[in-house]
Amino acid sequence: MQDRRHPYQAFDPTLIRSFIESVGPHLVLHSVELCTAGKSNTNFKLTLSDGSLYILRLYANSKPEQDAYIFKLVQDIVPVPELLAQGPQWAILSFLPGQLLTETPDHVEQAATALARLADLKFNTPGQLQTDGSITPFDFGGLSDYMAQQLHHPEVQFWLGLDGLKRLQRLLAQEVNRLKELDTSTCLVHGDFNPTNILIQDGQVSGVLDWDYCHSGTPYMDIGNLLRHTPINQHPQIKAGLERGGMKLPPDWQRRAELVDLTSQLEFLTSSRSDTFKQQCVDRVNLFLRM
Repeated sequence: MQDRRHPYQAFDPTLIRSFIESVGPHLVLHSVELCTAGKSNTNFKLTLSDGSLYILRLYANSKPEQDAYIFKLVQDIVPVPELLAQGPQWAILSFLPGQLLTETPDHVEQAATALARLADLKFNTPGQLQTDGSITPFDFGGLSDYMAQQLHHPEVQFWLGLDGLKRLQRLLAQEVNRLKELDTSTCLVHGDFNPTNILIQDGQVSGVLDWDYCHSGTPYMDIGNLLRHTPINQHPQIKAGLERGGMKLPPDWQRRAELVDLTSQLEFLTSSRSDTFKQQCVDRVNLFLRM
């Protein structure tokens, strides 16, 4: 192993050897490389002696069963890894080729098309997807309920200040009908659809990664996430990609997306992120309030 920076914690390395033997008894592990992309779980790229590549994932906030369910659900819609072996808190996945969209930003239109195709998958009700196919309702209610709850959080109040809180409360009152409409949506939502989770190869999406926040809800959450991570001059490409993927966009599509994305900004303010990052969230909220 070339990279020994991670001790695997409770993971038993003999499990890797068992997997390698199942691939080919003559093979050995050539190198282990910590993947910098992916924030929820710890991922390692495994290179075997024949040059074949795999991903070892150590789960922190989810389980392999969740990935297995989601991968099967979307495998005919977008490229996703194949789960090859698993244990209680680990899995070995097939390696997907390509560069992250962060490195090839000109292909954001293709990413938006993949987003639209995912959103075409519908469920009976909004909520958290369970591995048995059932859906658990959100414990916070709808979008307006969640944002109203966040406005009572001390960290949110500190960062937004009294004036910001009042302006955001007025906004929620003005947008109550639009938010109620968005709450009725039951589309497949990736939940973290940004360029660090999208692979591009030969001008096409070759992989959509990290499905930990996948749920049934409004696709405008994914659209807002993609818009936030994309320069304004590329937003027309996002619109074109969404429409090419079959999504019928209303005139206020971008405002809907940015309105839903406010939920992420408020959540970030209660996280352990840096003060610099939180100030950027405040700036985004204030920018939206001025529109």
